Amino acid sequence: MTPPVPSEPLVRSAGLVYGPPTTTPGNAGNDTVSVAVLTQSGVRTLSTTVAATKTAAVVANLVPGNLVDWIPGSDANGVAVPPDAAQTFNVILSKKNSTAAQFNLKKYGAAVSRHDNAPGPMVAAGWVYGKTGTTITVGDGNTVMADQAGRPYAQPIKRYEETYAVASDVKVFNVNTADYAKSTVADFASIPVTANYDYATTSRQSAYLLFDGNYLQADTAKVVAIWYFTPQSTTDGKPVWDVPTLSTMLDDKGNDPVSGQPFNKINATTPTTAPYSRSTEPFEMVKNTMYYVGDNEVASYLLKADMGTPNDPSDDKVIKVDAGWPNSGYQYWKNMELVGVDPRAVTDIWLTHGHSDHYGTVVEQLKMMDHAGKPIALWASKEDAVGVTADLQGNVWNIAGALPASETVIRERVSHSYEYDKWYDYGNVQIMVIWSPGHTPGSTNMLFKVKNPDDGKFYTFGYHGGYGFNGLNSPTAANGWLRLSFQHGFSYLQNTLDVDFVAPQHTNQFPIVEVYQALKAYNRDPANAGAQLTMMDAMRSKVFDSPAIGGVNLTGEFSNQLEKRRSVASYAASDAANATYKSIETSGPFKPGREAGLTAVSARLLDDGKIIQGFVGPQNKNPRFPLLANGITTSTDQYVNDPGGYYVQVAIDVQDTAYKGYIPEGFTQFSPGLNASIVYKGGPVESVHAEKGTFHPPEYLRTQRLNSLADAQAVLATIGKGQTKTISLTRASEIVVPTNVTQTFQ
Repeated sequence: MTPPVPSEPLVRSAGLVYGPPTTTPGNAGNDTVSVAVLTQSGVRTLSTTVAATKTAAVVANLVPGNLVDWIPGSDANGVAVPPDAAQTFNVILSKKNSTAAQFNLKKYGAAVSRHDNAPGPMVAAGWVYGKTGTTITVGDGNTVMADQAGRPYAQPIKRYEETYAVASDVKVFNVNTADYAKSTVADFASIPVTANYDYATTSRQSAYLLFDGNYLQADTAKVVAIWYFTPQSTTDGKPVWDVPTLSTMLDDKGNDPVSGQPFNKINATTPTTAPYSRSTEPFEMVKNTMYYVGDNEVASYLLKADMGTPNDPSDDKVIKVDAGWPNSGYQYWKNMELVGVDPRAVTDIWLTHGHSDHYGTVVEQLKMMDHAGKPIALWASKEDAVGVTADLQGNVWNIAGALPASETVIRERVSHSYEYDKWYDYGNVQIMVIWSPGHTPGSTNMLFKVKNPDDGKFYTFGYHGGYGFNGLNSPTAANGWLRLSFQHGFSYLQNTLDVDFVAPQHTNQFPIVEVYQALKAYNRDPANAGAQLTMMDAMRSKVFDSPAIGGVNLTGEFSNQLEKRRSVASYAASDAANATYKSIETSGPFKPGREAGLTAVSARLLDDGKIIQGFVGPQNKNPRFPLLANGITTSTDQYVNDPGGYYVQVAIDVQDTAYKGYIPEGFTQFSPGLNASIVYKGGPVESVHAEKGTFHPPEYLRTQRLNSLADAQAVLATIGKGQTKTISLTRASEIVVPTNVTQTFQ
């Protein structure tokens, strides 16, 4: 017998809602829902019958301006109801009444929903930049004309621009977002084209596009429907750079002819409303293994893990760390493609904490994977996804996580919660996750141990996953324990980790994007054509200007990055420099029982101590590269720059009975800086770690500021692991330094 020919899968149709839906009650508890849509086959009024109990869920997706898909019914205008009636109409993209920018690549991102075990047709969105008789060009307007050294490119780089073939019978609609009733049928010739790529051209023509094939047919698919929008999009009119906003790499670029301001003083618009303003070129950090695929504001890293099993890729992983801003997915997907990784090849997403600039495109990626019928594991801290129910000392808490209650999809799809302080071994990539509350209750720091195939050695990258001081700048009932845990986390990392390089979470925390741009400019210099270098050459492990001891610079770049934010949280200089800041030193909270400090208390030393240098402002100074010859100084909180200050920091078991390693629920304490008493919510500080102490978990405390490296060395020479010493503490738990610094530890 001749085998039966398999039937073509039934594809969901798509169209743009341009009128409010109507609901007509019917018999047997059913309603008929009707809606006017602009579709590939013309203007239609669709109808479907659903149970009255499901009507609200169906109607919720039928907002004018929503691009939706549905299962065709038995008649031309009928819509079939799937088992989950809420998915009768799925929202692909949502324009509503907004003129804000929206971007979606043809091959990646939003698409018509999967149905009948097959992906649906592709969808694109963006600004129209060109047309021929048979093609249309769409992008985000980003053009890069020259590298950071000023050497022009042969052709402008337009990373996020694509040109699509257009079907001869394409349906075109002019959609009026101010009044959808005024939307009209149009033709291809009538579609306006954005005048030019100049950032001063603030009026840009936006459009949605529907294709006749899915992502597997991307090479041959054609555009079969276009919805272009009136009024046009309006941009912020600001210049766009690959380097971060306010970067010192813009110091020599002169003034903006539009605003008259220096380019290095123009603060870019937030990515939530202007994603086009924050893109950057992706780059390789470790050969064939670690990549930067974020934007120029928030980082996202890609790790290609190979378990080393010959000819068996089944246990290999592609791990994406963090998911960036909600509207910037098109950049991340294209950036991944540019470094040779299909976004649908990602096997795992690791989230660092529950803020939208880090989980923003998770749902989009989950949908993209579901659409392709591919599995993906989603990792997150239980403490941010669910809440803090206990710490590693066994104390019980009831603290809400940072992930908003509205993010139900993320919460439902989390498949793995981190186990802390252990190495996850994926062969050439190993990852450790450290719980470090502060920025959020469930913030996590990560270590990436990555094997460099060029020399066979592993290199460790330090990633602080909750560096922001926002929400912690002044003590409140809710944030007291977070402020202390935030401070503790920096000292813990400084003393316990040996880190080779920095992998920052945001680009204003460490200049990772500038380092790459400096590398690129170096490699494009014709004089260096025969001596091409890599990020492993450009990234500094040690701070160039820190003093050398035994021929090795004292301060690591990661420790220096940590010191900047620890200083902001800790010291009175913050109160003077920023009216919104109240430091722990002046305003608390102070650890219970230490409100007046402690005098001559016994303490056992748990490590040999470490000299910590005050923050050194220029980061990643590397004279080998002209653009890094003086390092990069980020603009935020430079008042903490203190390369002449030193501290001795030590893991220590202080023998005081009042403090238990956490702030107890309902703890009341007077804040001198606020001149008010605060009743604090409870939460863990050192108790986020499992190690036990005499009365509380080990602390990582430091001396008051020492005026020279010689003084710090003199103090360090008096201590050793396992010794019991007598110390005094300030109310902020700083180890008091007497006139004779060698008597700090007695």
